[in-house]
Amino acid sequence: MAYSNLLKPDEPGTLLVEKVCTRLRRRQIVGSHNIALETAQLIYAIVRVVKFSTLDELLALLKLIGRRLNEANPKELASGNIVRRILRLFREEYRAAAATQITQPSTPLSGPETPGLHAPSSHYLSQDLSMTTTPPRTQNHSPNLGGTSTLPVPSRAPSLSNFVAFRHSRAQLERSGSTLSELTQAAASIENEEFMRQSAKLKPIFIQAIEEVIGELETTHDDVAKGAREHIHSAEVIMTLGHSKTVETFIKHAYRDRKFTVIVVESAPSYLGHTMAKSLSASNIPTILIPDSSVHALMPRVTKVVLGAHSILANGGLFALSGTLSACLAAKAFSKPVVVTTGQFKFAPVWNLYHEHGAVDFQSPGNVLGYEGDGSAGGITGVTTNAPYYEYIRPELINLFVTNEGDHSPSYIYRIIKEAYDEEDVEL
Repeated sequence: MAYSNLLKPDEPGTLLVEKVCTRLRRRQIVGSHNIALETAQLIYAIVRVVKFSTLDELLALLKLIGRRLNEANPKELASGNIVRRILRLFREEYRAAAATQITQPSTPLSGPETPGLHAPSSHYLSQDLSMTTTPPRTQNHSPNLGGTSTLPVPSRAPSLSNFVAFRHSRAQLERSGSTLSELTQAAASIENEEFMRQSAKLKPIFIQAIEEVIGELETTHDDVAKGAREHIHSAEVIMTLGHSKTVETFIKHAYRDRKFTVIVVESAPSYLGHTMAKSLSASNIPTILIPDSSVHALMPRVTKVVLGAHSILANGGLFALSGTLSACLAAKAFSKPVVVTTGQFKFAPVWNLYHEHGAVDFQSPGNVLGYEGDGSAGGITGVTTNAPYYEYIRPELINLFVTNEGDHSPSYIYRIIKEAYDEEDVEL
């Protein structure tokens, strides 16, 4: 399959995208963090090899890749979140470069903080109506992906053909009764179009932006855990469910200065709670492993419930491991606070108000109801069993989200999502 004109069939970039899509369909990549990191690394590889002439071409390609990843596994929202985040970063870098080009057209720019492109001589024709020129200047520096990069500074001397074309356009505007403001806007429009055609020179800065996203994903667990001391205090009894790397790091970080007890729900049929209990016990944290049926009975002794999340929706609801809903309902019945630890890359611009069951991801029911039995194909005759892997948690059951960018209430999630993504990217 060809991805627009930038990626042809049988090219390495196209094959790499199809490989990731295949792994998503086969569930060989699971977990929001793993999928987000895989998506960021995929886009990094694509941007490095693809050749584009305008920013719009690159953004259209990334949107197409995002749609392909979403079609491969619609239940994994992290891939689309990373694509939207990178699209916004690219636009911000482009706008910063354009603003720098307009305010300081003759100053050579370097580094990711003040990116810019130096336009050819036709960009400066609006300044040469007095027929003055400056000597040409050139710098021959090759872009460096690892550090700062200095882009070439072309000559400021205007060409005769471009000058004649500009004077012709100016004469037409004057004959039509255009004002000086309109002339200025026309000149700026010509300059912006030329700047857009040269946006490919911003590729090193785009690559650095993707590297920042990858670095943020790799340190998400530690960044979330930095605020653990503010939420967990000594002598508390913390309940958690299943195994979440974010929750594990959060609890271990808090135990450095606080002494408390952790109750881990085993989370059948996956029994991921056993993995969490072993990890916490190895760090000398007092840990109690309980079955799912004991959650309601032990909730009065619990002081706080700390949970992980698969994805966070715009209304403040979330998808989490099966069994989380019962723990949240028990916590609400006994007025226990529920804290969700998560990275902001899991925040998705999706509303799930009326299709909770259809949005849940299901797994094989073999672990719930064995295949042995009297039925013709094994199992039990006349019984249909559903085994959801994730389930939807309503926002009113959550008290606080602890993220790598701070603490937020469920009612504020929509605002964070609006600031993190551009509206035009909500639908990839």
